[in-house]
Amino acid sequence: MQQQYTRRGFSHLMAAGVFAAGSGSTGNGLPVRPLGKIRFEVSIVGLGAQRIADQPMEPSAVDRLIGEALDNGLNYIDTARGYGDSEDKLGRALAGKRHKVFLVTKTRSATREGALRDVQESLRRLRTDYVDCVHIHNIARDDRFPDLNAALSEDGVLGGLLEAKKKGMMRHIGCTAHLRPGRVLPVFATGAIELFMCTINFVERHIYNFEERVLPEAAKRGIAVAAMKVLGGPDRGPQPRLASPEDYRDTLRYVWSLPQVAVAVIGIRNNQELRQALAAARDFQPLAAAEMARIMARGKAKATGWGLLRGPAD
Repeated sequence: MQQQYTRRGFSHLMAAGVFAAGSGSTGNGLPVRPLGKIRFEVSIVGLGAQRIADQPMEPSAVDRLIGEALDNGLNYIDTARGYGDSEDKLGRALAGKRHKVFLVTKTRSATREGALRDVQESLRRLRTDYVDCVHIHNIARDDRFPDLNAALSEDGVLGGLLEAKKKGMMRHIGCTAHLRPGRVLPVFATGAIELFMCTINFVERHIYNFEERVLPEAAKRGIAVAAMKVLGGPDRGPQPRLASPEDYRDTLRYVWSLPQVAVAVIGIRNNQELRQALAAARDFQPLAAAEMARIMARGKAKATGWGLLRGPAD
């Protein structure tokens, strides 16, 4: 388990106060940040759309959820080909509103042909002629992408996404990772990645440690960073691991205090959860050094109980 927390790493985290203070906001007070080198000002909270497919959520309820999110300045929505009927529901909800969001989907295919098929199918389901980004979905999984060199070749998933981008089906290429941070660096080295999404919360900082192992390289290359699993993901039920009022507050303040993070993607199931996330974003204040130290100590204690919940760290 990765539990080392260096003085140098702590200093990098403390630089976040400057970053957060320089962030702008939407007209309704929702903070925004630059999305790396991508010319887009993103709301610091994004909507993860997997949850709208995890339960029998009526399309009309999804319409209301997405409408309220957009009305409040949220402008980043994340989905994937593997998220049930999420893309279909979003396609309906975004009718006439597509231009208001940075829309992201994902492919699990390892091949060029498979990736192109996935992008085409996503466009059909989302009822749009382009998406803003397509991620290679969890590039750290060696069962999904057993030969990383092949996946990154012209005949692999990366070759397919480059072709889709050339055809105007998508604007940016990204990748995600839940585990094995070291597997991401060769993907960055291709020079094709513009957006990266990974597991970030104050507990898994001591398990997978993307913060020190990958985020500095993302910053060096100007790759935008989206945080996922900020609430720890579900724990033997629908509630996330970090659902208590204290954990919810601490994990979001931790994530938003990281200078490299542009947006925290939160899986949202209803309008009440949306309002909770929006309120946290509007109330955000960067962590002071003493607060960061306290939260880091809490996270280290929890990490022992969580273990390698997503798979290997190396």
